[in-house]
Amino acid sequence: MTTTTIRIPEEDYKKVKSLAAFEGVSVSEFMRNAIMEQVEDTLDYEAGINVLNEKNERVAREDVLKEVFPD
Repeated sequence: MTTTTIRIPEEDYKKVKSLAAFEGVSVSEFMRNAIMEQVEDTLDYEAGINVLNEKNERVAREDVLKEVFPD
């Protein structure tokens, strides 16, 4: 496992420490989880953009509404 150091203002560290305690985890685990959630969100966004770029077909709003809410 790799170790890294970050510098954050003391005020922000106190917030992180408080939230970590609230969740019952260490500050390190809280930060690791927050970082990995951001990484996963960014990768999901990137994958979604790639899918949209592969399928350039456009659909009218009215057609979508007809499909979702048939008469």
